[in-house]
Amino acid sequence: MSTTHQRLTYALALLGATADEVADSLLAGGWTGLRQDGIACPVSKYVAAVLPEIEVAAASAQRITVVSTNGETVEAALPAGPAAFIRAFDAGAYDELAATLTRSDVDPVDDIER
Repeated sequence: MSTTHQRLTYALALLGATADEVADSLLAGGWTGLRQDGIACPVSKYVAAVLPEIEVAAASAQRITVVSTNGETVEAALPAGPAAFIRAFDAGAYDELAATLTRSDVDPVDDIER
């Protein structure tokens, strides 16, 4: 059986080798997220969805850290494609993958209100 680290790195590699390939994969799967938010970014949400043993995932442009349901914490370097995607996404690219926070009155929440 594979380790969590092996499954994590395999799942990340499946996203694609370039930022555009990763964006296409995330869009096809319906994974959207928030910019500049390691836990709510589309890559983190993808990892938590496709690896059932992952309870929490937090990604930066260099690394991802996951916590499994049994409390194990695993870190891995991001492959080039997901890393490039996160850098571009956080800089404003891929609007179709950007989720918008809303208050209960459905007004968008801007960065100041967070």
